[in-house]
Amino acid sequence: GQTKSSFIADCGSPSEFDSPLDCPDCTMCCNSQQECDVTTATTGFGVWAGVVMGLVFGFLCLVLLASLLQRKGLYQCFSLKNDAYDTVGKDSVYCFFLSNSITAWVLTIVVIVAQVLCFSVYINGATLDFDSDKDWVYQYVCPRDNLACRMTSDNGGLGWIFFAIFLAVHLLSDVVNGLKLVWNGPRYGLSWKTCQCLFGGLCLCSISAL
Repeated sequence: GQTKSSFIADCGSPSEFDSPLDCPDCTMCCNSQQECDVTTATTGFGVWAGVVMGLVFGFLCLVLLASLLQRKGLYQCFSLKNDAYDTVGKDSVYCFFLSNSITAWVLTIVVIVAQVLCFSVYINGATLDFDSDKDWVYQYVCPRDNLACRMTSDNGGLGWIFFAIFLAVHLLSDVVNGLKLVWNGPRYGLSWKTCQCLFGGLCLCSISAL
């Protein structure tokens, strides 16, 4: 016999009603265009972003610890002889963090805030929310005169592989530069330059990870 059951309701958006039905126990929600998606597809990207930021911060702390141990001769790994400006790249806006100019810092912070806002807008639009009409594309079409639903999503393993490759090509250099900044920070001892390197590396890695 059948061991699985599903419950589909008109709890998607746009809705035939003034407001979508509230059905937290439904298996699938559909909208007025007969487009549907499973309720388990809802993802808390804000939570994931927080987890990623925590992992990045923890990893950078390990990099900093390894660099400090190497400076004290307790651990030997490798050394970077590049100057901080060469490490981050003189064509990057993040090199302004290595400047003592207030204007340069303000410009860099404005750029970071703009990047975070763009990321927030994108995530907000790409998050599945059955109560509001967003940019999320429903994965199924379930005609009302048919018991079977048809998957319309083109997402596949090959697409995710190419996505990961393109993402790595564009962002890996920034991540590496951020790690180099953190690694080189202890070179300058207890100084303002060290704080600049650490803060710049943290911002560069965090924005790239997001």
